[in-house]
Amino acid sequence: MLLQNYIQSFATIIQQEIKFPLEDVLTMIEIPPENISWDLAFPCFSVAKRLKKAPNLVAQEFAKKFSGEHFDHFEAVGGYLNAHIKKPDFIKEFFSANASTLPPSHVPTSMKVLIEYMSANPNKPLHIWQARNICVGDSIQRMYKKLGYQVTTCDYGDDSGVNVGYNIVWHLYYDFPLTTEKKFDHYCGEIYEKMRKLDEDPLFKQRLSDILINIEAWTDQEIKSLHQKYTKDCTLAQFTTCRRMGAYFDLVVWETAILHLNFFTQAIDILKAQWWVTYADDGDAKWCWILDLSSLPEYAKEEKQYQILIKSDGVATYIAKDIAFAMWKLGYLGKNFGYEKFTQDPMGTTVFTSISDTWTGATHDFGNYDTAITIIDNRQLLPQEIVHAALKLLGHTHGEKQYLPLGYGVVYLTPHTLMKLWYELSEEEKKEKRLPFSSRKGWTVTIDEMLDMLHKKAHFETKERNSEKSEERLDQVAESIAISALRFFLIRGDINKDIIFDIDEVMDMQGETWAYVLYTWARMQSIIDSAGTIDQKKINYSLLQADEEFALIKKISSFSAVVEKAAGDLAPHLIAKFCFELSQLVNNYYAHVKILIDDKAMKEARVSLLIKTMETLKEAMALIGMKFVERM
Repeated sequence: MLLQNYIQSFATIIQQEIKFPLEDVLTMIEIPPENISWDLAFPCFSVAKRLKKAPNLVAQEFAKKFSGEHFDHFEAVGGYLNAHIKKPDFIKEFFSANASTLPPSHVPTSMKVLIEYMSANPNKPLHIWQARNICVGDSIQRMYKKLGYQVTTCDYGDDSGVNVGYNIVWHLYYDFPLTTEKKFDHYCGEIYEKMRKLDEDPLFKQRLSDILINIEAWTDQEIKSLHQKYTKDCTLAQFTTCRRMGAYFDLVVWETAILHLNFFTQAIDILKAQWWVTYADDGDAKWCWILDLSSLPEYAKEEKQYQILIKSDGVATYIAKDIAFAMWKLGYLGKNFGYEKFTQDPMGTTVFTSISDTWTGATHDFGNYDTAITIIDNRQLLPQEIVHAALKLLGHTHGEKQYLPLGYGVVYLTPHTLMKLWYELSEEEKKEKRLPFSSRKGWTVTIDEMLDMLHKKAHFETKERNSEKSEERLDQVAESIAISALRFFLIRGDINKDIIFDIDEVMDMQGETWAYVLYTWARMQSIIDSAGTIDQKKINYSLLQADEEFALIKKISSFSAVVEKAAGDLAPHLIAKFCFELSQLVNNYYAHVKILIDDKAMKEARVSLLIKTMETLKEAMALIGMKFVERM
C-alpha cells in the first residue's frame, strides 16, 4: 500500500488548495508510464475551467506553491502538475519490516460474496468458450478472497432444461447404456449430438416434452433416479476438467431444487401479489404468465414491455427460474435449501450440493449474500437484465446488496485451429478470419482436447531444450505451461470484448504472452539461486539508485491498488496486464544493470530487490491461476 499512501498525500495537498472532494481528486491522479521522469500527475483542466485560467498556468502556480514531506519537488508540464517522490524515503519504507506489497484484508469478515461461474448444462463436456467463463470466475474469486471477503463459489446446474431432456429421452427410449469407458461428460455429449438429429421427429418431440414436465414434477421415481445420477456424474466429470485448470467450487445448486422446494413458486407469488406478474389471455403471450415491465423507464419506449415467465404448457422459462435463484442469492425469499455432500476435491475440501428437502438449520452458511456475481456470456446479458428488472420492481436494488451479472466476450476459432483438430472446412471457410462454434457442424472444441494439444506441444518444446529431464518432470512442466498459456490468453484482454482463439497464438513465446511472464519468473529464480544465501536484515538498500531499480520498486508498490481496482471493476485482465508490465521492467533491469557483480553489498541489494519482485509476481500470477515453473 506504499504508493497509495503517497497518492493520498498528493491528493490531500491538491484538495486543500482547490476544495474538491478528496475522493474526486484521488480518481483524477494518474500514474505515468515507467519511462516518464515524474512519479505522479494531476491534470489541471477541470480546475482551470472553474478558475477561468489556462491549465498550464494553473499547473505552474501549483508547482511554485506546493510542498510536501513525501515529495522532492513539483513541476508543471503542459496542463499537468507532476510530483517527484523523495526516492530515498520511498525506498527505505518499501524495504521496511512492516512494508507489504499485498492488499490488506480490510473487508469486514461478515461480507459475503457468491460467485457463480462455469454453470454449464450437465449433459456434455466443457467447450473452449466455457474455459473463458472459468478463467474469469476463478480469477475473480481469488481476488475477492485476497481482499478478505467470505467467498462462495457456485456452479448452477441447469438440470431441468431441454438439453438434459435430450439425454434422458435417449436413455429411456433408445436403449443407450449408462456405463462407458469414456470420460462421462464426453459420452453425454456424443449422445446429445445424436439426439439433436431427431429434432423434427414428432414422437421424439412428444417424449421430450413429457420428460421435461416429469423432471419438474418428479412424479416418476425411475426417471427421478436416472436424472439425478446422470446429471451428477456428468457434473463430476466437468469438475475434473475445472480442477485441471485450477478452478474449484464450494457448492452446486440444482435448478430442480429451486422448483421442488417451491422457490420458483414463491418468487412468482411475490411478484403476482404486487401485480408485476399477470396472466395473458390474448396477444402473442396468450395463456402465459408474464412479467409486466411497462412501469420501468428503460422499457417505456420498447415495443415489447413484458417477459414470459411461464409458458402456455406450464413450463417455467430460464429467466423465471433465474429470478427465483437471484432472490435466494440475496436472501429475499427467507428460506434455504437442504444441503448434502456432493464430492470432495483433491485438497480435501467438501463440495456441497442443494437438495430438494426443507432446510433443517444445518451449519452451512450458504445464501443471503451481500454481493452476488454471475459470470455469463455477453449474449446472455439481456435475460440477466430482466432478472435485475424484476428485483428492481420489488424494490431490491436500492439497498446495500448487489446483483452483478458480468458478461464476457464470445470466443471464436481460427480456421487453422479447427483444421489442426482434424475438422473439415470448405474452401470459403478456410479463408475466414474467424469462425463461430457450431454444434451443427461439430465444431465443438472441448477444454480437455485443447489442453491435451497444448500439453503435447509444450512437452515437445520442453524436451527439445531439456532432453536430460525425466519424463515425469517433462510432463509436469508441460502441464503447467499448457494451463498457464490457456488461462493467460483467455484473461489478458478486456473480458467484455470478443477474442479469436488460435492454437499457435496461445503458445506464442513473443509479445504479451504466458511465456514472457513465465520465462521472467524462471530467470529471476535462476539469478537468485546463483547469488547464494543472503541475509536480508543486513542489506544497504540506499545503494539502489538506478532509475530501473526505482521503476521496479514503484511498480511493485502499485500491486495492492491494482488488485483492489481489478476486484472493484470485475476486471481480472488488469492482473494479467500487471504481470506482463512487471516482467517488462524486470527484463529492462537485466538489460541495463548488472546484478551478479563482485561488489558484495551492491549485489545483495539488487538480489534482494529481485526477491521482492519475484514474490510479487508470484502473487499476481496466482490470482489469475498461472502455474509456476522454476526452470524452463
